[in-house]
Amino acid sequence: MKRIYPIALAASLIALAGCSDDDNDVITIEQDEPQTMAYVRVIHAGSDAPKVNVNVNGSQLLADVDYAMSSGLIQVDTATYDIDVDAILADGTTATVLETNLSTEADMEYTAVAVGSVAEETLALKLIANPMAAIASGYARVQVLHAAADVGLVDIYVTEPGADIDMMSPTLSANYMDNSEQLELATGDYQIRITASGMKDVVYDSGTITLGDMTDYLVSAITNTWSGDAPVALHIALVEGQVIVNDANSGADLRVIHAVADAPEVDVFLDDATSPAVDMLAFKAFTPYVNIPEGMHTVTVAADADNSVVVIDKAPIEPMIGMSYSAFAVGSLSDDMIEPLVLMEDTRRVATEAKLNVLHSAYSAPEVDIYLTDSADISEATPALTSVPFKMASGSLSIAPGNYTISVAVAGTKTVAIGPLDVTLEAGGIYGVAAVDNMGGGAPFGVILLDDFNAEM
Repeated sequence: MKRIYPIALAASLIALAGCSDDDNDVITIEQDEPQTMAYVRVIHAGSDAPKVNVNVNGSQLLADVDYAMSSGLIQVDTATYDIDVDAILADGTTATVLETNLSTEADMEYTAVAVGSVAEETLALKLIANPMAAIASGYARVQVLHAAADVGLVDIYVTEPGADIDMMSPTLSANYMDNSEQLELATGDYQIRITASGMKDVVYDSGTITLGDMTDYLVSAITNTWSGDAPVALHIALVEGQVIVNDANSGADLRVIHAVADAPEVDVFLDDATSPAVDMLAFKAFTPYVNIPEGMHTVTVAADADNSVVVIDKAPIEPMIGMSYSAFAVGSLSDDMIEPLVLMEDTRRVATEAKLNVLHSAYSAPEVDIYLTDSADISEATPALTSVPFKMASGSLSIAPGNYTISVAVAGTKTVAIGPLDVTLEAGGIYGVAAVDNMGGGAPFGVILLDDFNAEM
């Protein structure tokens, strides 16, 4: 089998990792007697759900399946199976959120798609069954599923690239949970566009994609949790793994944070523009996310009072379509050590947990240990992160909702350099903390609070 690829791979796809190398292998669930074979696939399309484990007859079949991931086709014996889907909570425990029975028949393929919303208590399993059948040479087989819970009836156009859909009838129409029959399409280049039912205004545009010879695709419209205004992205399930095709106009989301304590207000220029994209950005200030086209860009940072004083000169960045980034200016002006630090952000909200990202951007501070505790007393506490150096970020941490105290101590000691900071982390929230020097440089150190934090230091 071949994978599906848009014409410009780097510009048009985000390839998400599969469950694990082992998960993509052929797995046989043993029975007492030899049986004929069927195939089962599981897709996580619950946009606000955490990672899940999938259990079959009480034994774990798949682990740590994240949103927009597919198990690929797994070979099983024909039998009746009890399938449980367990949500993995931030404290490490699990809770069963979906249960079903599946009776498999020989030479059939079954796809179970977890759809809906945890917060809205609409999580459900959509089951699609298809007989195994050969695909003729020169053709691809495509099946379409509407799996975006917050999107209603839509029209879907599958055309040659650039075709005018104004006078066309849709290839198919679908409501939430509807799936098409398996369609046989000649191999080649196509464009998939989605509109509201009866309308011609395109709300999703795949750009040009290529259907491979004798290849089988299950294409699901899932909720867009990436950048851009499109309500959906396309999840394309393959024999092994998946590909995500974002709307061709999604671009990437970028924000800028001034974290240089001894630098004045600055202007930020994108590419070769003569007018600043960001004007008069002061220390500890940050912009909202701004959508920019995918591909190569440069960022220049200059003193607001005199743009000829450039502190970051055309630093290259190459954001990927659908992704979100934070660009921190870090370092020291007096030491002539200002540089950009670009971090990819996880902006998908999960109904069962808070997400916390902590960055050490305090130029004068040594390596630190970071504590997340239920009080300011860290004397007996174990740090959540140890020996964090300058410019190191935690990445998105899954945290159980609740009240916490954040303390930052010199590595290997209980000497608190930043905090204690009392915070409330709510389910579905996204929070960022960047440790910085005091105004002008050096101690006492402080923080920049980002995302859903409302408090200020």
